[in-house]
Amino acid sequence: MIALQLPESVTWKGDECTTPTEDEIEFWARDSVCETPDGDIVEPDHPDSWLSLLGLV
Repeated sequence: MIALQLPESVTWKGDECTTPTEDEIEFWARDSVCETPDGDIVEPDHPDSWLSLLGLV
């Protein structure tokens, strides 16, 4: 696995959210769904998905 340079947290809707682990990110990158910082399940390219917020899609 390639080590990602990720921030420790992101600000989303005014809240500071801790960045998910690399294992979680890898799982979402391979799956057809992804979580948002508040735990909703969305498509990986949804603007609020962790993959989108981290600039990975």
